Amino acid sequence: MRRIALLLCLLVLALGAGAALAEDSQFIEHEPLTLDGVWAEGATRPGEYHYYPFTVEEVGLATVRVQLFCGGRAQIMDGDLIQWDEHYFNGSAGAPETHDFIYYLEPGTYYLCVGNGSSQGDYRLKATLEPCLSDETPNNDDYLGAQVLPSGETLNGVLTQWDEHDYYTFTLTEETAVYLTANSTLDAAQNLVLYDGDMVKLAEKYNVKGYAEEILLPAGTYYVDIWSAKGPYTVKAVYAPEAAAPEASAEAAPAGDAPDAEMSAADEAGGDVQSDASRAGDAMLGFLQGLLGG
Repeated sequence: MRRIALLLCLLVLALGAGAALAEDSQFIEHEPLTLDGVWAEGATRPGEYHYYPFTVEEVGLATVRVQLFCGGRAQIMDGDLIQWDEHYFNGSAGAPETHDFIYYLEPGTYYLCVGNGSSQGDYRLKATLEPCLSDETPNNDDYLGAQVLPSGETLNGVLTQWDEHDYYTFTLTEETAVYLTANSTLDAAQNLVLYDGDMVKLAEKYNVKGYAEEILLPAGTYYVDIWSAKGPYTVKAVYAPEAAAPEASAEAAPAGDAPDAEMSAADEAGGDVQSDASRAGDAMLGFLQGLLGG
């Protein structure tokens, strides 16, 4: 019985300590962090949590550098304050610790939070964004929202940090030789998978850097899935016949010269008639001279 009473007392004390700690916690929101590489400085005390919102206007590579002159923690959160990543620091006034959060991010609002229950000291942080070309539609993260891949058009895409797949689709009306290409400049590999209309895998290519292949496919709908390493890529499919430009015949005269050609033909014909008449006249003159001379 005494043991149970002791456990209950310890539980009450623990709950009281937790409540006191919660009451001492301070959530401090600061001015938005600009993405221009300029340092923002601050100081934290135990129980303080400093929030810095930052807005990404276009998809790109974001680098958030955090430097603590004390022990502590930094967190990256989405717009709903859901933590995506964190890092613990063990810096000091004479030897700060630095950590870079580097991610390919989609447009949106994010938060950087600095501080924890025991952190006390100075810190500073800065952020930059390197925009990436992107032709992606918002819902191409799964095949149900697959983006149309027009024949012969190169599309730029970016696999962002929490973006597992990018899907594209095209439809063939008859059996066609499809020329499929993709490329990436990343050191890490990005992969490509080709599915049919039932999402049955037909082919897979690991590391699309410099990828080019011609595949004979029957009529139907197809999906192209780009996945794996985060970062930019390009993808292209050629499946519609190019409109052949009419070849100009070397023997055919330009339309504007047709009347001249007709006139030339008429002149030649007229010249032939004139020559025949002249020969006939000469023959008649010779005949009459012969009679008179006789």
